[in-house]
Amino acid sequence: MWNEQFWLPRNTTWNDFLELEQKGIRIPQLRDLIYVYPLAGILYIIRVLFEYYIARPIGRAFGIQDTHLRNSHVTRLGKFNESFWRFTFYFTMSIYGIIILQNKSWTWDTRHCWLNYPNHPLTDDIFWYYMIELANYWSLIFSQFIDVKRKDFWQMFIHHIATIALLSFSYMVNFVRIGTLVIVIHDCGDYWLEGGKMAKYARAQKICDTLFIIFAIVWFITRLCYYPYKVLYSTTFEELTILGSFPALYGFNGLLILLQILHYFWFYLICRVAISAFKAGKVEKDNRSDSDESDDESSNKNVDIDKHK
Repeated sequence: MWNEQFWLPRNTTWNDFLELEQKGIRIPQLRDLIYVYPLAGILYIIRVLFEYYIARPIGRAFGIQDTHLRNSHVTRLGKFNESFWRFTFYFTMSIYGIIILQNKSWTWDTRHCWLNYPNHPLTDDIFWYYMIELANYWSLIFSQFIDVKRKDFWQMFIHHIATIALLSFSYMVNFVRIGTLVIVIHDCGDYWLEGGKMAKYARAQKICDTLFIIFAIVWFITRLCYYPYKVLYSTTFEELTILGSFPALYGFNGLLILLQILHYFWFYLICRVAISAFKAGKVEKDNRSDSDESDDESSNKNVDIDKHK
């Protein structure tokens, strides 16, 4: 099952990992991933407490009513609470990721993701970055069946599964350097979206429109420019030049390409929202929204943004 000719680059063995560990160099271990599951549970509990004791009072202070949306068991305040939690998490993790990666060599030269492999020491900051992010995606898999169901439910489910597989694989074979770049790219745009949704629920339309524009620009730069031209280029060409091909790499790159396909799909939806907003003069319904999101207190046109990732 753990055939090193399948999982590892040529001229690399599991013994190389063991020798580095014996020399006092910390290397990712498969057993480390066990921490992810209790962390996922802890994150979900933190989310529930945050939404009830922090987001809920703030939402009420903004005048957001705990009334049900039309033909739905979901309340406007409940949706605000959900977005507030996601905003807080993604913003916090984005700042943390930027701080720990700004002085890493591979952030500025992706060849360092592969040079001197597998002697890539795992530092505490990278370890916890990986564990918390993996825990978050596992908690999203669970909470996705509880939260408001979106039209792209299965696309998001596939996205989460692919991301979990990518992060787990990259951790096991010590490809954490390229993995950290994938993580920070995926976090840095999401809090702009969640902030826009919060503004929409609070009926702050101008703030909502501004944040949506920033979100669309950040999405385009990070996921349609940096991701394919830096990350995919590095895993496709730089890795082959420095380490060579091995079977598991095809699956790894296949998952990275799958994420990029989803990026294009969601950017298409973003463009549809942007065009509709331009015609109406404000951000209106997101094509990804669940069908019953119209608010009893607003017209059918004034519905909220609900695009995630």
